[in-house]
Amino acid sequence: MSLELVNTIATLTTAAVIATTAIVAIVQLRHLRAANQITALLAVQNELDSQDYREAEVIVREELDAALADPVFCKFEIAMSRRLNGVKMEGRHLQIRQAANFIGNTFENIGSMVKNGILDKHLVMDIYSWIVVSQWDRLAGLTAMARAATGEPAIYENFEYLAALSKRFLKNYPQTYPANMEHLEITVPPAAKAFL
Repeated sequence: MSLELVNTIATLTTAAVIATTAIVAIVQLRHLRAANQITALLAVQNELDSQDYREAEVIVREELDAALADPVFCKFEIAMSRRLNGVKMEGRHLQIRQAANFIGNTFENIGSMVKNGILDKHLVMDIYSWIVVSQWDRLAGLTAMARAATGEPAIYENFEYLAALSKRFLKNYPQTYPANMEHLEITVPPAAKAFL
């Protein structure tokens, strides 16, 4: 065997090893990305399942609309948004504000993770779009007031981005159940029928 033939075989073998290593690395990166997605998605689910989130969600759902119709709440909210010295919000108004901020900040963070590709957009939309839309709709008035009071349009812009994506997703995919899969038969409990 000539030296040139040995050299050619060695070069081809090296190239094959490098190509195989590159393919394995790409596969490992895909697996690592999937693992990171799962971890991030579980963190989101843990946040939305937390006691703090649940309590804030109840307060926002049951009390924010009435607070936004209350001039006293609006006056203090605007003053707080502007960070005026000496202004303090107290009692139930403060609890409503804190609950709304907790919800808003939660979805602001999720929106940032989706926008920056940390969370898969389609996966988040498939699971959370209806929740995002309902929370955005509840906090939209408060967000508009804070933006107007501060002149800062970036307040909750990642939350807004997430809500816009969610609304588009729900419009484009009103039925997310796979078309080729039959639905299981379920029935409403008899005790509930009187309320439907």
